[in-house]
Amino acid sequence: MKKKIPPVQRDLFLAELVDWPVKDDIHSMEYPIFSLAKNRDKQIREFVDERSQRTLRVIPSVYGAATVFDKDILIFAMSQIVDALNRGNPVSRTIQFETFNYLTATGRSDGGADFTRAVDSLRRLRGTTLETNIETGETVQLEGFGLLEDYSVVRKTASGKGALTIRITLSDWLYRALMSFEVLTLPRQYFELSQPLERRLYELARKHTGRGAYWVVSMERLLSKSGSRQDIYGFTRSVKQIMSSDALPDYRIALDASKRPAHVVFFSRDWRVLLERLQTDGRVEWFENLKKSSTPPKKEPKSGPSEPAITQK
Repeated sequence: MKKKIPPVQRDLFLAELVDWPVKDDIHSMEYPIFSLAKNRDKQIREFVDERSQRTLRVIPSVYGAATVFDKDILIFAMSQIVDALNRGNPVSRTIQFETFNYLTATGRSDGGADFTRAVDSLRRLRGTTLETNIETGETVQLEGFGLLEDYSVVRKTASGKGALTIRITLSDWLYRALMSFEVLTLPRQYFELSQPLERRLYELARKHTGRGAYWVVSMERLLSKSGSRQDIYGFTRSVKQIMSSDALPDYRIALDASKRPAHVVFFSRDWRVLLERLQTDGRVEWFENLKKSSTPPKKEPKSGPSEPAITQK
């Protein structure tokens, strides 16, 4: 059941927290809203989920589509709003914050170029148009809209190209998700993921796997949900590389070769939670065979206790 509290509004919300729980909205985790391209992405993208009948059309501006790294500005803002809501403090769609705080909180450097890149991110976030029937707060917004309604640079850097203080207004679509607490918590290590596809796979794993257990998905469906433009062969190679690097926080990846084509399995690094779920589902033997057929990781897990052999009680 969704947590509901009376929304308290004010004209401007000052995001001043230094230490805050990282929050992400479940809809942009579920659907491929953000581009994974490393260069300017000006291609219109469309996504249709035949299971849920949800549709999404992403239309870039001349600055290109908003990327998965541009999204960090939204994560920073959303996290501050949700934290204020949990504390019972007044909030607003319009948020003002210091760029330095945003850069350090999301693991970026604080060099002059980073203050300029923040403005570029704002342009892409404001310019990218969404057309979708994905509902937030039990409301479907049928007209096209942006992730940001507007933005302004309150204080500029000495060069005039970067932003020292930023003010943004979130779209109604995104704000409704926050007011309905349609969010999930992310670990700080999320910001350490340097590859776009790594971030996207983590989002999907977090959305579908949750805090524990496992999620099995076909390679074709994972490709569709990721928003990657690779063909199935290139995408499979990329997934295998990420599986080998074993850098995702909270989760690891294996391939179920018993399926044709192979299915991707995301599973928790918390082996106690995983074992309980596998025993409940009667899939302990399946998972043991899965581990044997998968390439072992090249390095130790980022967090959590070491994983022993999974055995049936």
